[in-house]
Amino acid sequence: MKLHDVLLAGLFGLSTAASGQMLSPDGYGKIGFGQQLSAVERQLGQRALPRPADPACSMVAFKRYPDVRFMVENGVITRADASRIVRNSAGITARMSVKEAQRHRPTLQVGPHKYDENGQYLTLAQGKDKALIFEASKGKLQRMRAGLKPAVEYVETCG
Repeated sequence: MKLHDVLLAGLFGLSTAASGQMLSPDGYGKIGFGQQLSAVERQLGQRALPRPADPACSMVAFKRYPDVRFMVENGVITRADASRIVRNSAGITARMSVKEAQRHRPTLQVGPHKYDENGQYLTLAQGKDKALIFEASKGKLQRMRAGLKPAVEYVETCG
């Protein structure tokens, strides 16, 4: 990790391990979307927890990445969900409003939230099969997810 990242992590109260990771439509940390869960577990040297209860769709986590949960569909990691705005490939930060995020990334598509009448989804597509999606409420960014379509487009998670 670069000194700059360590200093930023300390400034914003983040662990240095977490600050070095970036959520993108391709993956998070050393985990790439489309990889087999078993291969990722071997690569990381740790098992996902909890163990996938439903082989069709489950949510798992890794101790190495405490801020993110991963969707596993039929043994393949298809998506990652963060309960807050984490470092991401779009360069959008938790301090940005929806309008600031739109100015920063003019290609963001904004749509209504399914459950929050004051909420929105901000979608940054990468080609036809990947996306980065931010959720906002009352103009403030709340959480985010990224991954392969159609999994990243599901409003709910599984498991």
